[in-house]
Amino acid sequence: VRFAPPAPPADPWAGAVLSPEPAAGGVMVAFRGPGFSRKRRFVETDAVAALFKYVQAEAKPAGGFDLLCGFPPRQLAPLAATPLKDADVHGQAVQMKLTS
Repeated sequence: VRFAPPAPPADPWAGAVLSPEPAAGGVMVAFRGPGFSRKRRFVETDAVAALFKYVQAEAKPAGGFDLLCGFPPRQLAPLAATPLKDADVHGQAVQMKLTS
């Protein structure tokens, strides 16, 4: 019996919408992580999942990652469907933590 090699993990953020960066207004977020530091504005109605899609595209982490915000740090993944304007991330530093 031959076993197929394991399939690569599916991209959990493939369906997330990442709108173009607004010139003014919106939700400003600062990102920090291993070798990665950026600031970006997001459309207020985009979901928290847009933050994950952005980090995935810009930081290109080799494995899985999580995003943490606030003190004490809270995971943002459970809020993936929440609009950014309701997620209390405006003006916050979001930390990227590698998970694998």
